[in-house]
Amino acid sequence: MNQQTANTRTSTAHHDALQRLVRHWEHTYNTDVERLVQDCYAPDAHLCFNMAEVRGHAQLASVVKGLLAACPTRRMRVDRILFSGADTAIVEAVILDDARAEFYSPFCAILRIRDGKIVLDRTYLEPTRWPGLEGAMPHVSPGGLGSPDSIPR
Repeated sequence: MNQQTANTRTSTAHHDALQRLVRHWEHTYNTDVERLVQDCYAPDAHLCFNMAEVRGHAQLASVVKGLLAACPTRRMRVDRILFSGADTAIVEAVILDDARAEFYSPFCAILRIRDGKIVLDRTYLEPTRWPGLEGAMPHVSPGGLGSPDSIPR
């Protein structure tokens, strides 16, 4: 086997693992937010979006439970997964609201993965079009995308 073939197999294996994680992320967002936090995010995960951020399991659990309580009919649909290297998935997705068929809120997430868990989640969204966001806001921290603290070191 030549080096190019070996690299392709390694890359494919990494991408398959990332894709499985993203599909599990989607599934648990829709079915079990506690499993979402435990199964998909590293304990030291850092999430950045717009002008807010979340760090670690405890804060993330509060945020996702707040989202669910404010809009129990929301769900995520992942439409496309792209890869950057062996450790990053770029996700094109949409949030839908089963109670409002006309509702449609597209977003993009860049997920950096370490040891099979998300360590950095940079989600680009339109906050006025995210159902249940008001339930999450009391649990987030100031910061977010563009903040010097959101740049991993």
